[in-house]
Amino acid sequence: MLQTPGLTAAECPNAQVCGTIVELTPEEEVELLRARQEERQRWERVRVTAREAARMLLRHRGCPQTPESLGLLESLERIEARVGEVRERLGTFEGEYIAPPGCEAHRYNVKRPKGVFGYNKLTAREALFEPVEQQQRVKTIHLSYDDDARNLEAREGIARRNKLMQANTRLRQVERMMAEVLGELEA
Repeated sequence: MLQTPGLTAAECPNAQVCGTIVELTPEEEVELLRARQEERQRWERVRVTAREAARMLLRHRGCPQTPESLGLLESLERIEARVGEVRERLGTFEGEYIAPPGCEAHRYNVKRPKGVFGYNKLTAREALFEPVEQQQRVKTIHLSYDDDARNLEAREGIARRNKLMQANTRLRQVERMMAEVLGELEA
């Protein structure tokens, strides 16, 4: 079963059992003698199935690995650190304007007696903006000229929303990949 330093094959107390263990059903047990090096008693009797005997042999002589030795724990630590960085960066969006999904900024021209002027508006597919004068929500907010603070902030809000939506898409991909990892570890 387990090799003991200095023990020859002829001296092995399990020599007769080893040949017959392959003929056992998975549930049948066999009694083996296992060398004990840390105690005075040299041999210990153990009852094992063929599968348990194989596991014991390979754990002793087959250069067994652990999740840590294969780098999994290191990878998890790096992922956890990245998750912390993502949380930290999400905090930078606090207090900033983030445009709602489905809303965009548009530039349009207005004719006046002194000429044509370019204006901007924030438009949504459905009425979701708070009104100024009306009782119900509206689909459009007028943002004024190109260099007006309202226009600049609205466009930056759209850019922030797009960044967050892209990040959310990537996080969902990572979530699916982590679910696949869990599935692989269960099998």
